[in-house]
Amino acid sequence: MNFLITGGAGSVGRDLTASLLKKGHRVRVLDKHAETLGPLHDNKLDLIPGRLEDLQLVRGALQGVDTVIHLAWSFSDDPVELLESDLKGHLVLLDASVTAKVSRLFYASTAVVYGKPVHVPITEEAPCLVEDARKPFYAIAKLTAEKLALTYGKMKGLPVTIFRFWWSFGKKIGGRHLRDMITLAQAGQPLMVPDRAGGSFLDHDDLTHALLLAVQKQESIGQILNLATVYMEWRDIARMIIEAADSSSSLEVIPAREWKGAQFLSDSWELSTAKAERLIDYRSLFSPSVARQRLEKALVRCREEINVKL
Repeated sequence: MNFLITGGAGSVGRDLTASLLKKGHRVRVLDKHAETLGPLHDNKLDLIPGRLEDLQLVRGALQGVDTVIHLAWSFSDDPVELLESDLKGHLVLLDASVTAKVSRLFYASTAVVYGKPVHVPITEEAPCLVEDARKPFYAIAKLTAEKLALTYGKMKGLPVTIFRFWWSFGKKIGGRHLRDMITLAQAGQPLMVPDRAGGSFLDHDDLTHALLLAVQKQESIGQILNLATVYMEWRDIARMIIEAADSSSSLEVIPAREWKGAQFLSDSWELSTAKAERLIDYRSLFSPSVARQRLEKALVRCREEINVKL
């Protein structure tokens, strides 16, 4: 199969590209940092440096492509940048994909569009309270991108599937809050986490797995699907970090009503994958214990990267 991955040089895209190549697929990456994938050295990999706002570049990148995986997006909360870069590039890609008659387009969205959980687990039918999100303009733009993609499906016949996930990881994991916790642990400082709160982490191998399942299932067209590998509470993540850092840090679990840190950390971001299970037969490739081991290894690598930068 021939894939185009936008944003393929990012943390998610890099793992997805490597995984698809390993499975024998041809992958073309369109990314302003595409050249950083050069070390993969695969004759089935095409690299196109550039931005999605460039219509001619996008049209060329789509030639001979079966399936588009749209990952490219900034993490900006600046409404001007979101409009002039992210959403503009999104529309260019949607329009060019219609013209190219691609077989499928997968858009990687985010659980941030739910804004704030109102029930647990969170299903795709939950309200999208974007104004209450930790990054409201980002959430509004991502939800807008979802609606544009689905409308292109209804009005112009573009076969679109949308994936929503919370915190993803591969061999590495990012995120300022995790890095801050690791830094505190290495300094022997106490780690404070909210009680009964956490989130559904998605292993990048499960993302690849879900994509390859969905591409074969017509039932997934026009659908929004939550994806997750394992739900972890922050207290468990903190214990992993203390162990990974070989730290003497104490762990303080703060009742939710007394929590003074980032508000989104005090919520339970448990995503229901029941719809994905029903429509595309999705199940995580990993048992909960193996998933936790893989997450712990990613945290160890994050610690190692922090130490290299010190």
